[in-house]
Amino acid sequence: MKFLKLSLAASVALGAFSTASFAQPLEDAIKGIDVSGYLRYRYNSDYYENKGFAKKDGGDDTNTHRWKAVADFKAPVSDNVAFNFGILYNNESNNVQGVNGGLGSGLGSGKDGSFGVSTFNAVITPDSTATTVIIGKQRLATPVTNAGDDDRGTGILALNSDLEGFTFAAGAFDSWSIDDLALTRGYTTGDNTGGSVAKPLYALAGIYGVDTAYGHFGAQLWGFYIQDAVDALGFGELSWTGSTFNAALQYAIASLDNSDTSILGALHGGPAVGHMKNSNLAEANDLFVINLGADFAQEYNVPLDVKLGWVTNFQDGTAVTLNDDGTAFKYAGAIWWQNDATGISTSALIPGRGVHGFGTEQEVSVFYGAIGYTMVDSRLRIGLDYVWGNNEVTAGNVTLQDTDFQEITPRISWKHNKNLTISGYYAYLMTDAPEGVVYDDETRARARVEVKYSF
Repeated sequence: MKFLKLSLAASVALGAFSTASFAQPLEDAIKGIDVSGYLRYRYNSDYYENKGFAKKDGGDDTNTHRWKAVADFKAPVSDNVAFNFGILYNNESNNVQGVNGGLGSGLGSGKDGSFGVSTFNAVITPDSTATTVIIGKQRLATPVTNAGDDDRGTGILALNSDLEGFTFAAGAFDSWSIDDLALTRGYTTGDNTGGSVAKPLYALAGIYGVDTAYGHFGAQLWGFYIQDAVDALGFGELSWTGSTFNAALQYAIASLDNSDTSILGALHGGPAVGHMKNSNLAEANDLFVINLGADFAQEYNVPLDVKLGWVTNFQDGTAVTLNDDGTAFKYAGAIWWQNDATGISTSALIPGRGVHGFGTEQEVSVFYGAIGYTMVDSRLRIGLDYVWGNNEVTAGNVTLQDTDFQEITPRISWKHNKNLTISGYYAYLMTDAPEGVVYDDETRARARVEVKYSF
């Protein structure tokens, strides 16, 4: 095809001609298109004392303003095909105050953030089967990723529900992005949250649910493979929800690729390590969660909900997710799994955080409880989370870390109307200094205020 350079006059004339021939009124063009999304503002204030167990009052404090806007457009189905398009604005790294005399890593009200396409896909729904096929850029809604944080991949996902009570899923993605993934050498390309991985990710899943006279019983089983990163990753859950009480058992296990050419090797600047290098070995990580809950609103007309649980592991580490904000695990608290002092993280992709079990053995035991009370016509909810945990890391007969910690997090939310919710929490994390550390225990506090308008 030969392309011609047009003069400005010719271009305008051609544009007018084209408009007259093919364009349609805006009202007709957008007819039937569904729009959904949200506008969100978050203010975080983080305070540390004795960060890293080094004697220090404050000095690592940050206050951040964060804005996010998501809009998803869904075209109407035509001949069993629909198209989805999403846009995203996100400035997650925008700081007002930093550690150097108030100089942070971003600007509170200046140039900031990223804007781009978050989803772009076609959805095929044949008449002859209860099957949905999504092709293109889409959010990764799995137990080990967080679609709400815009984890996404480019590829194909097929869902089938022909068998009553069951949903089966299969996905293949040639590139994918995780919200808190840092850019790394050789494996990433730019996107509007910081980095994406150009290695294939494959997923299979089976999900079951049935309503009985004794409540709703559910089960799900997921399997993942990521070239040069995860040899195998599995997640399973058994759940039951009654009119008042509920229970869930969750277990995830991952075999990580520790070779020099793996993604983990790139992330860690060499063979992936916990505290010791042990090249060219696969290592097992796992996490087990027991969650028991109750909601007394329906049966007893008391707007009170509670949950209790225990988190532990049996393998050498706890790196079983791709994003440590993964929404599948039901534990309480806000920051204990995202703080270097506790040494606990479920993410296999965040350098320097958590234990992957290469050359080390980790034993985690975390107990948690949460209570919430709703009032004012179900618009105001107040709650309190409490977490106590221990993390012990050893190498052979040597104890590298034996840390106790506690988190206390009061919460509050106000549902102004069906679209607007205002919420916040104050998380206070106290971590005991490990044996042999001279300085004081570390404390960290985070105050968050969030305003979210959904449409």
